[in-house]
Amino acid sequence: MIGDNLADTLREEPLPLEVTVQLLDPAYRRPIKTWKFVDRKSIRIGRGDDVDVEISDAYVSRVHAELLHRNGQWNLISRGRNGVLVGSQTITELPCNGEVVFRLGSAGPSLRFNTAKVVEAASATLCFDADSNPLLQLDETKLQDEVAQITSDDYFQKLQQKVKELRKHRMTNDQAPMTNAE
Repeated sequence: MIGDNLADTLREEPLPLEVTVQLLDPAYRRPIKTWKFVDRKSIRIGRGDDVDVEISDAYVSRVHAELLHRNGQWNLISRGRNGVLVGSQTITELPCNGEVVFRLGSAGPSLRFNTAKVVEAASATLCFDADSNPLLQLDETKLQDEVAQITSDDYFQKLQQKVKELRKHRMTNDQAPMTNAE
């Protein structure tokens, strides 16, 4: 009996070929940095020098969290002082099947762990030709109608007249001969 348990314990567990951890943008929840790991049993996350995913943030402990593969699945384990949150719940340990988004502390950064292969194009910079796909297109007819409406208004006409008077007054003052007092 004891030999059978020892053999089971020593038997290698199959590991996912590739897993990813992504640091997420706080506003848009899009990945801003990705770490890929192949055939690993443990991934340590924190701000220390000896971690696999280094996050420089005041809310992050030296070793804040660990992703540990055991019994055929990944587990997210809180190791830091400020805890790990999934949704609004603080966790100490959580099985991770597929994808999980978690936060390091209540005010710390968010990360995404995924056992599925991440498609590179999803995190690529968006590029487009502005000439072929304008973000803003003006309706020229409407623009001309609105300009005509503004310029024909009585108030606008009075402002134009006042501008002409001020310019004329300035021109006459600029052309006046200078006196010794100036």
